[in-house]
Amino acid sequence: MAGRGRRKQNLTLEEQLARTEEEMETLELQMEELQEKKEAIKEQIAGQKKEALYQAALQSGKSMEEILAMLTAEEGI
Repeated sequence: MAGRGRRKQNLTLEEQLARTEEEMETLELQMEELQEKKEAIKEQIAGQKKEALYQAALQSGKSMEEILAMLTAEEGI
């Protein structure tokens, strides 16, 4: 039968600690990369929403001043 994977090595506590710290550093870097990716995606979503709003404003046939006046009148500003 072929090998079943590698055997677990008997590591000293110091080696286990070092390996655990290395693994934590790797995971922290991955977390930072994922946070950056998350922020980039959020920015893309915001950009799409702004573009959709802008396109809707253009298609309405109203000027930006008219649209702003309608929005501020609705909010009571």
